[in-house]
Amino acid sequence: MIIKISEIEHHNAVSGILDDVNYRHIEGEPTVFSPISYALTITKFDDLISIKGTINGEVTLICAKCLEKFILPLNTTIDIELVPKKLTPHVAELELKSDDLDVYYIDGDEIDIDPLIYEEIVLNIPIKPLCHDGCKGLCDVCGKNKNIEECTCSKNSNTLLAEKLKSFMN
Repeated sequence: MIIKISEIEHHNAVSGILDDVNYRHIEGEPTVFSPISYALTITKFDDLISIKGTINGEVTLICAKCLEKFILPLNTTIDIELVPKKLTPHVAELELKSDDLDVYYIDGDEIDIDPLIYEEIVLNIPIKPLCHDGCKGLCDVCGKNKNIEECTCSKNSNTLLAEKLKSFMN
């Protein structure tokens, strides 16, 4: 959704659903989003624009341990500030503070809020997504999903590397 800065009065309430046509991949992996809804309040203070609100929806991911698909509910908030690029500090090196991480610099009279919402979604997806906290994963010998059935594989590590380590320790 494109918002014109000149049309923002003091407070504007914006709500909608993220069109995920442009956002179907996270780091090369096909990702399925349910409709991602948002409700935002856009506030303008002189040159500063504040965007606050909630983002809700679901994303289908693949568990990092058992490789099964699962649905991760997304219920997060967004709280960012937009500043015109002309107010960018002109310093060769600048130390960032934690408050600076939620500041975006904009150029022109339009704000596309879809990439800002998408970025917030991606930041809330775990690096190692798990279907549940107690996921047992796959058997490293036979490959069975240990959440579904226990395997009868030997738990003994008689690999070549294990044998060499044992001989090294003795």
